[in-house]
Amino acid sequence: MAFKKIMVCVDLSQGITDKVVNVAGDIANRMASPIYLVHVVEREIPILVSEGIVMPKVELEKFEEMYRTLEEKATAKLEALAQKIQAEWKLEVRPKVFLGEPFSLILNEAEKESVDLIVVGSHGKQGIERLLLGSVSEKVARKAKCSVLVVR
Repeated sequence: MAFKKIMVCVDLSQGITDKVVNVAGDIANRMASPIYLVHVVEREIPILVSEGIVMPKVELEKFEEMYRTLEEKATAKLEALAQKIQAEWKLEVRPKVFLGEPFSLILNEAEKESVDLIVVGSHGKQGIERLLLGSVSEKVARKAKCSVLVVR
């Protein structure tokens, strides 16, 4: 099967990101496929706000500033990673950072961009941590309309 467009989802942590990029880069190189490099800054609404308790505007502005800073740092890291991939495999790489719910944004973008393969990493969460937190890679693998490769 030929993959014409590959979405590579990274969390920017050192160990798993390198593994995901190496596997995806190898596949994309063999297929001469462009890479759509994605990172999602998870944006959590503070519990008090979600429970209907109003926070002062100053506090909400601090959260907005924090998310802007996280997005800027993630964008810089993702662009550096894209340059590394381009240099190593001579592939077209389009980096994109999103803010929000990771698995839903990944699925929406994959469909919007008509990707053939999503490559994601797994941290191997088990037990109560997996039950409580869920797994982005597991949700993506179950709900994606295209092929998904989970890298450990």
